[in-house]
Order: sequence, then structure tokens, then C-alpha cells
Amino acid sequence: MFKLKNFDLSDINTIDSIMDVLYDLFRKTLNESLTQREFRQYFFGKHPEKLEISFIHKGAEVAGFCTSAAYPRKLQGRKVVILRSAFGLLDRFKKGKFPLHGLFYKYMRYKLSHPFTPVYVAGFMANPLMYAMICKYTHSCYPRRGKPAPDKMKLFAKDLISSMNLERKMVNDFVVKIHFQVRFNEKDVERIEASTDKDVQYFLEINPGYRDQMGVMVLVPVSFSNIAYTFVRYMFRSWRKAFRKKRQPAVQRMAPVTE
Repeated sequence: MFKLKNFDLSDINTIDSIMDVLYDLFRKTLNESLTQREFRQYFFGKHPEKLEISFIHKGAEVAGFCTSAAYPRKLQGRKVVILRSAFGLLDRFKKGKFPLHGLFYKYMRYKLSHPFTPVYVAGFMANPLMYAMICKYTHSCYPRRGKPAPDKMKLFAKDLISSMNLERKMVNDFVVKIHFQVRFNEKDVERIEASTDKDVQYFLEINPGYRDQMGVMVLVPVSFSNIAYTFVRYMFRSWRKAFRKKRQPAVQRMAPVTE
């Protein structure tokens, strides 16, 4: 079972080794050629109002990381907050599962502490499996299968992409050539290409070049309706898992003995 060990900006400013460990994991899970300068630019090129780092542990080992950073900016003269995240899991710990619940809870807590400020999760998504997870656990996100994005979200995505000097690399409203190629191993690619999940297939349809440094700018409104939807989905998942564990021994006791 995965467990999270959390650090905030006060920890990061006190314990230098936190960023060193994060940099090492970033390179091993996402981008082997990432330089220290590019790594620092990613987190501090824009000034974060809040930054949290969680190291994912499996027993005594560090299995990966997830980060969440809040960046205030103006959109059409109004303050909004962009939550950016990064996630990486070492290959030997993947086994088809992503422990993303920690990130969802971080987003929820931030919105609850800023109820009147528009808050969005925004980031480039290069992994179709991660995109499908977002679609599964949110009521609304953009772009999304069967739900055309409103013009406001298209302009918002373009504004964010322009702020990163990537406007000339846009393929369409949400797809753009990103700064680096996300690392995939052979098993990742096999799972992606063989997936029958409709959201995975939609991602591949709009971004067939995911293995060639192409990413999708995904926007998720951190609204109270989205928070409620995510919370209910997670609770339902937890209850279903608990029910299955409780039911399994009973089924085994009822099974006939054969010789």
C-alpha cells in the first residue's frame, strides 16, 4: 500500500535535500535529460503562492512523487489561481495503478480555503492513462470526449500556452509540442495501445504524437460540483473494495469441497 510523506514551502526552504531527492525522481520517472536549471525553472519560473511535495512510499522505499503548486494570475482582469501538478512513479512500482488520491485531496483543500477565487488545475498531459483517470474522477474537464470546450476555455488554454512561449508550437486548441518527451517504457506503451477505455482512445485520437513530445493542455475547474463528484467517486470505490474483501472469505467458506 502506498503512503505519502508531505512537505510544504517551509520545509523546502529549510531542508535542501528535498529538492535534490525530487530532482532525482523527476529525471528517473519523467525526463532523464532534465537539467537542474530546467527543473528549477519548472517550479519557480513563475512565483508559486503555495508548493507542496509528496514523496510516495511503498514500505521503506521511495516509489515516486507528486507535487502541487498554486500560481495566481489574471484572466481578463480577474484573479484566478492555476494549480499545476507533476507525478512520477518508478517502473517497478506501477503495476497498473496510480496513487493519485493525494493530489485530489490537495486540490480540494486549496479550493475550500479559497471558496470565492476561481481555481483551475492546468497542465500538459502526455500520458493517456493519466488523462483517462482524470476523466473518470471529475465531472468536467477540457478537452473531453463528447463535450465540446466552450470558447472561454479555449482562450484560457491559449493564454496559458502563450505564457510559456509555446504558442507557435500549437497543433490545435489544446495540443502542443511540449518542452520534453515524457518517458514511457515498453509495458506502458503496450497498455496504452491495447486499451479499450474510451477516454484513452479519445486522447490518442486528438494526440497521436504522445510519444513524440506532444502533450495536451488539460484544464480542470476546481469547482464545488467537481469536488463533490470526485469525493463521491472515491467513496464509492473505497466501499466497493471493502465490500469485495468482506465478501470473498464468505464465498470461499461456501465453496463445495471436491476430491
